[in-house]
Amino acid sequence: MARIVLAKNQDRRLRSGHLWVFSNEIESIEGSPEPGGEVVVEDSRGGTVGTGLYNPHSLIAVRLFARRARAIDDALLRERLEQAKALRERILPVESTYRLVYSEGDFIPGLIVDRYGDYLGVQSLTMGVERRLDAILDLLMDVMKPEGICCRRDAPARALEGLPMLEPLERGTVPYRIDAPYEGYVIEVDLRGGQKTGEFLDMRDNRKRVAQEARGRSVLDLYCYTGLFSLHCATAGAIEVTGVDRSGPAIERARRNLARNAPGKSVSFVEEETESALTRFTGEGTRFDMIVLDPPSLVKSRKAFREGSAKYEKLNATAMRLLPPGGILATASCSHHVDAPAFLDILRSAAKRAGAAFRVIDVRGQSRDHPELLAARETSYLTLALLERIH
Repeated sequence: MARIVLAKNQDRRLRSGHLWVFSNEIESIEGSPEPGGEVVVEDSRGGTVGTGLYNPHSLIAVRLFARRARAIDDALLRERLEQAKALRERILPVESTYRLVYSEGDFIPGLIVDRYGDYLGVQSLTMGVERRLDAILDLLMDVMKPEGICCRRDAPARALEGLPMLEPLERGTVPYRIDAPYEGYVIEVDLRGGQKTGEFLDMRDNRKRVAQEARGRSVLDLYCYTGLFSLHCATAGAIEVTGVDRSGPAIERARRNLARNAPGKSVSFVEEETESALTRFTGEGTRFDMIVLDPPSLVKSRKAFREGSAKYEKLNATAMRLLPPGGILATASCSHHVDAPAFLDILRSAAKRAGAAFRVIDVRGQSRDHPELLAARETSYLTLALLERIH
């Protein structure tokens, strides 16, 4: 096995629990590791730090899979998958739709697996995982015994690894659309064409928390995607819900989710850009008792922090103006470059810009099936703030 020797003192972050070796932390490479191949990582004194998978084309040159010299083989991958399965069975004992594998959070860097009842949606994000993809899918079939697996290879993050966009790989039978049980509902999931693996599961707990504030309120759900926030709010007693998203297919799925799970509720879905809808509501003088604002990541890198923060501020300030005193804003950021304190700073600036005062009701993170590593802040990426307008 080839060896990666770290420069002096570059092992400290890794020994504290992080899993990434950056290219500028490497002193030397002994042997000729292939892209995606196994390497032993050593400190400058020759001590073993761990075993990982190497990619010379990425800023993250090595992602550790083990804390000792150990082959990254089927036995290790099976062990990791079974550990991930056991965790979900413990924290979500009656659920069958959840994130099964969360990359570094489950010590399989570069692999995402979401379970949707009898089917699995997979994302291959790194060179190391891509080289072992057939074996991983075979192991998933054996460990989880799904009816089918759809492995997506179209995530933009693949470009950072030097990986091309490719057609999905499949195992078993994967229907065009599947019905998945989710928190007492049955939702429609598109494993091939939906966002990520088909649905956003990291808001599981937050959707239930937000719905607690919706009773008796008119709710605006922005970037609603397939309408899961809208559905939760409607069934929790919202008097009226309006969902807005620019994706026509997502809006159609939202309508079908509503028809199946909450027929007769006062919910409407509109295909429109969020910024356009906010401008329209502002011009019409329309107000809402509650607004859910869950945009895609606006800060995708450290360099984009200032520009992305300005977008978050403008978006939130516009939404804040549509709330009367007593109104609730449930607003989210899904970038690890914007932690909870930074996001609250953005919201303070937004409130000042809107000429409004808010109190903080709650600040929350991602659901427990997306486990965070204490030593790796990058695994903690989601912040949801619940605010109440005072005046």
